[in-house]
Amino acid sequence: MKRVMRGLTAAAATAVFAGGLIVALPGAASANDYGYTCKNWKTGSSTWSASCAVTRGKARTVTECSNRTIYGAWVGKGNWKFGGDCGKYALRAYDVQWKKA
Repeated sequence: MKRVMRGLTAAAATAVFAGGLIVALPGAASANDYGYTCKNWKTGSSTWSASCAVTRGKARTVTECSNRTIYGAWVGKGNWKFGGDCGKYALRAYDVQWKKA
């Protein structure tokens, strides 16, 4: 699930990308064939967060800021608060990546 920020308005669009990444509207729960689900999505101009449950495999965050891309650590099974912070730079997109263990 990839969520894209459009400028400072934080509008999102729905589309499907190659490789199974999905752009979804903010606040939508994850419905996927992966080993994780996320809910309670929150975004600001430079931050995002979500409550996620990893049921199998490993997951991590990807935060695309206007100046760089930040990758979170891979985490395994459990309940996690995922998120990212671009500091003084604008949040452009965010994603949760999943892989089989």
